[in-house]
Amino acid sequence: MTKIAVIGLGNPLLKDDGIGPRVIRELQKSDLPPWVKAVEAGGSFYYYWDLLLNCRYVIAVDSMLGGGLPGSVYLVTPEQIAGSEPVPGLRHEVHFLDVLKMVSFYGARPQVTIIGVEPKEITYSTELSMEIAEKIPAITGIVRQLCQSFNPSPMAIINKTVVR
Repeated sequence: MTKIAVIGLGNPLLKDDGIGPRVIRELQKSDLPPWVKAVEAGGSFYYYWDLLLNCRYVIAVDSMLGGGLPGSVYLVTPEQIAGSEPVPGLRHEVHFLDVLKMVSFYGARPQVTIIGVEPKEITYSTELSMEIAEKIPAITGIVRQLCQSFNPSPMAIINKTVVR
């Protein structure tokens, strides 16, 4: 059973809005633990609906207008951004927060962390801006750290106890 779902949201045809799928492609190049499933969602929740119903933790990666410099990385929960209006032109097929509400209707309430990346430019292109592309290693590192914190190995727990 998948314990952790990593979902890459965004449109890879809209330059920096495609950061989510690009991070997923990078993660899929290396071995992920068997309890982690990484999927490119694009703009459709059909790609990740079953994961939301069956996993305990969700890490979503998407572009996010937070007011920072291009490439700024934000870690937020759905509760922190609930009520914010979607940006015209960046709305996915169904807003991710709405999908989370729908799965809760079916009894699924995974713990969700959103990794948002401030875009430099949203325009028709399959290439990321240089400032955004340079953040991919850092973002994949954050994803791996979150996965480890959600499913620490027994050795990690022992090491934490010894250090304290």
